[in-house]
Amino acid sequence: MKKSKIITIGLVIAAFVVGYFVGDSSAINRVNKVTDSKVTSKQADSTKVEKQEEKKPEQKTYKIGEEGTSGNWNIKVLEVKEANTVQGGSSSDNRTTNEKFIIVKLEMKNTSKQPIQYSSREFMLGNIKDKSQYTINDTAFNAMGSANSNETIYKKNSDFVGVYTDVNPNTTKQTYIVFEVPKDMNISDSVLISANGNAEATGFHLK
Repeated sequence: MKKSKIITIGLVIAAFVVGYFVGDSSAINRVNKVTDSKVTSKQADSTKVEKQEEKKPEQKTYKIGEEGTSGNWNIKVLEVKEANTVQGGSSSDNRTTNEKFIIVKLEMKNTSKQPIQYSSREFMLGNIKDKSQYTINDTAFNAMGSANSNETIYKKNSDFVGVYTDVNPNTTKQTYIVFEVPKDMNISDSVLISANGNAEATGFHLK
């Protein structure tokens, strides 16, 4: 059951990324090919139907500070920063990379009627410039754990929650999401993608 849910989330995220990065350009190419060729009336009608089918609602992407819905969560990006080291509660908890961490501070509200958890697999980072996509790999996951533990354990900050921790209904918590990316990747080119359960993916600009 858990494996099936993870696969479903992955497919939803993949569909969003493909639609976000590819949708408009592929539609334009198809329209240009039709315009440059001589088509019969029947072909023109067929093309018109195809264009109408391609014109789907644009995926909603939110700015920093704007609240968006993903499954049972209302999500808001509060802060974004980049660093080579993520600070833990002690020096032994610090996590370092030879590349770069993009650290996203989120506010998440559980809008369901029961306690739920968020999973690191529900998030991806998309680069709208070169179309690359990043998951939370092991290095980033450990850094994320250190950042959240620093708040929840060492600072005893009850406003924060870590991954795989229950959040009660109608309760808002903050958390850190961390990605390991190449040094030359810019935050201004990044979009956080969230897909919870079978819900449509939602994007959040990070700049």
